[in-house]
Amino acid sequence: MLGFLFGWPRKIRKLRKRWDRLREKSLKKHGIVKKTALEKLDMTEQKLRMLEEQKITRLDRSRLAKEVEIDLAEIKAVVQSKQEELMQQYQRPQIQKQKQQRF
Repeated sequence: MLGFLFGWPRKIRKLRKRWDRLREKSLKKHGIVKKTALEKLDMTEQKLRMLEEQKITRLDRSRLAKEVEIDLAEIKAVVQSKQEELMQQYQRPQIQKQKQQRF
């Protein structure tokens, strides 16, 4: 009983709940913010499914849980950012690639 309340199942439920809330918030956004957040959420969902459905070792389980936490923090930053900020971040690498291709 205590394992259910304080153990891995609880941690996984909390991660899923955070994922669900971020999904709802990202669906309310528009443009590149929505697209970027939903793409990252889809990639993170695969890791969450592995945690929920498969029996894996403790080491792999803790590594995956930490990756999911980091991914959710990144997605939260994307959802809270403005569209102009994301546009600037995506244009910088493209400009650098164009400069490299010229030479």
